[in-house]
Amino acid sequence: MSKAKKLSVKLLRHEADLLAAGKLVDVSHGGASSRWLTAASYDADKELEPPSQHDAALLYRPMGDLEVQYLVSHGELPDTQPYQAVMEGPNGRTYAEKYLRGHKQVNTSPTTVVEFYVPRALVDTLFAIQHKPEDGCISMGLGNKAGGGTFFFLSQHTIFFLDEPLVCVCV
Repeated sequence: MSKAKKLSVKLLRHEADLLAAGKLVDVSHGGASSRWLTAASYDADKELEPPSQHDAALLYRPMGDLEVQYLVSHGELPDTQPYQAVMEGPNGRTYAEKYLRGHKQVNTSPTTVVEFYVPRALVDTLFAIQHKPEDGCISMGLGNKAGGGTFFFLSQHTIFFLDEPLVCVCV
C-alpha cells in the first residue's frame, strides 16, 4: 500500500509487531476503510521436525479482537463462544476468510483468522464429536452448542506460538 494512502486504522499490538517484523503483509486497497493483513499458511514440512503433515493438520478459526487478545495473552482459546468452530486445510482457510470479507455473517465480528497446527488425532477426535459440511469444507464444532470440542483444546493440548503470524501449535 502506498505511503500516501496510509490508513489511520489502529492495529492491535501483536498485529503492529508482526507487520513491522515483515511477518504480515498489508494488502489493503487504496481508499479502504479497514486494513487487510495477510501471511502465507504455515509450511510444517519446511519449518518443523516430525510430525510430518501426515501426522498433523492445519485448522482455521475466524476470531474477533477480544478472542484473539485472550489467545495471545493466555495461550488458550477462550471458552466464551457457544458456536465456535474450526475448519481444516486450504478450503477451511478460504471459508474462514469469508467471515472477514463479509460473505458470511456471525454476531461475533471476526477480524482475524487464526491458524492452528495440530496433531491429526485431535482433528479425528473433533470430527467424531461433531462436524458439518460448509461451503467447500467441513467445520468441526468447539463451542458448547457446537460439539463441545473446546475441552480438547483447553485441557489436552498446550497452545504455543511459533515465530509466525498467529500460527498456534497444539502439542
